[in-house]
Amino acid sequence: MYQIQLSLFHDLQMIIKHSAFHKKYDLLFQALDLSNVHNKNYSIGRTGYSRHAMIRAFIVKHLEEIKSVPRLIEFLDAHPILTEMCGFVIGNLPDESQFYRFLSETNNSVIENIHHSINKILVEKGVASLSIFITDSKPVMAATKENNFKNPHRNVRDKNKQPKRNPSSALSYYSYQEINGKRDNFIFFWGYRTHVIISKEGIPLVSTTLPNNITDAKVARRLIKKLKRIYHFKKGAFFIADAAYDERDFYNFIVDQLKCQAFIPINPRNQQEPKTFGPHGCPLCNANLEMTSNGSWTEGLRTRLKFRCPIKVSHKVALKFPDGCPVNHPSFSDGNAYGCTKYFDITDDARSKVPRDSLFFKNTYNMRTEVERYFSRLGDREAEQTTHYKIRSIKNQMTIAHLSMSLVAYAAAILLNQPDKIRCYRTFAVPDDKLAMAG
Repeated sequence: MYQIQLSLFHDLQMIIKHSAFHKKYDLLFQALDLSNVHNKNYSIGRTGYSRHAMIRAFIVKHLEEIKSVPRLIEFLDAHPILTEMCGFVIGNLPDESQFYRFLSETNNSVIENIHHSINKILVEKGVASLSIFITDSKPVMAATKENNFKNPHRNVRDKNKQPKRNPSSALSYYSYQEINGKRDNFIFFWGYRTHVIISKEGIPLVSTTLPNNITDAKVARRLIKKLKRIYHFKKGAFFIADAAYDERDFYNFIVDQLKCQAFIPINPRNQQEPKTFGPHGCPLCNANLEMTSNGSWTEGLRTRLKFRCPIKVSHKVALKFPDGCPVNHPSFSDGNAYGCTKYFDITDDARSKVPRDSLFFKNTYNMRTEVERYFSRLGDREAEQTTHYKIRSIKNQMTIAHLSMSLVAYAAAILLNQPDKIRCYRTFAVPDDKLAMAG
C-alpha cells in the first residue's frame, strides 16, 4: 500500500490539503498499486534505489511533460516535498544512470500488469465501458540526428541504413500534403509508433509501442486479441478506426471471428476507380470501347471479374481497327502486348457489407474523435518524443504514459467521486479549502 512518511520539518498532510499540485500526486500515488512489484533488490548485490519511487518519478515526468531524465532530476530536486512523496530520500536522488537502468532492465509486462489492474477496477466500477472501442496510433520520434529537420544530410531515403544508436527504429512518413488528388511533400522520420485501444470514455485499455514499419491493422489485430484476453468483452462490441485500418483481413477478424461490428471508412487507395459501362454491362476502356469479359480472378479472400482489351480478344473488333488501339495504349504493343485489362471487385465479405452511407455509421464513427483528444492529453500533439535508445526503454516510457492517463481517471472517478473529471489531468484535484469555498 502507498504510505506517506511525515518529515520532521513540515506538515505534509497540511501541504497536500491546500496545494492542488501536491494533492494531485497524492491521489495518483494512492491509486497506484505497486504491491506486486519488488521494491528493491534483496538478493546478492547492492540493494539499489526503490523501484516504486522510480515508477512514481516517471509518472511525474510524463504528467509534467519533462523531456529528459536530467531535467526530471532537476525538477525533483526543486520540489523536495514531491521527491519525498515519490519515495526518495531528500538530498539523495539517484543519478541519471539509475533511471536509465530501471527503464532498460524492467520487463514491460510488469508495468502493463499495473496498468491493466487499474483498468479492471475502472471497468468494475462502471467508469470504463467495454461496448465501444476506438483504436489509433501516434508517432514516437527516435533520438537521432536523422530526425533533425535542419540536418541537410539526414537519411530519409535508405530504410536499410539504420541510425547507429537506434537499431530498432524504422523509417516511415510523418506527414504529407494532398495536391490535386495526389499525395506530395512527404516528410519522413525514424522511430516508432505507440498503438492504443481506448474506451468510449477515453481510457486507454491496452497499448503497445513498436517500430514504425508495421501496419496499423496488423498491430490492431494483436491488440484486440490482448483486449479480449484481459477484459473478456462480449459479442456485438463496436470497433472504430480510421481509414488506415481498411484491410479485408481486419474486417473479417472483427466480424467473423469476434462477432463484433467494424466502423472503418474506405481508404481511397483500396477503392476501385469509377468505371463507365457499355450496353452489355462491361466497362469501357480508355478508347471508349466496351471491353470483353475474361472470367474471374481470386487472390486470397478477394474475388474480381476480369475484363480485357476487345481488340486483342475479338477478331471481329480487331478487323474494325486495323491500326490497333485508337489511343495507342502502351499495353497494346509494349511487352507481351496483352492489351489493357480492368477488374471489378465482387467480393462479398465483411468489408463490402459495412453501411457507410447510413446515419448510424456516421454518428458512430464520429466518436473516433475521442482518440484524437486522448493523444492530445497524452503529450506532444503531433508526435511523441523519446530520449532513449533501447526498444524496451521506449516501450516502458510509453506504457507509463498510458498508465498515467488511467491513474487520472481512477483518482478522479473513484477516489474523488467526480467521473466528469477523468480527462482533466491538470485540474482534477481541487484543494480542500477551495472546494469548501465552491460549496
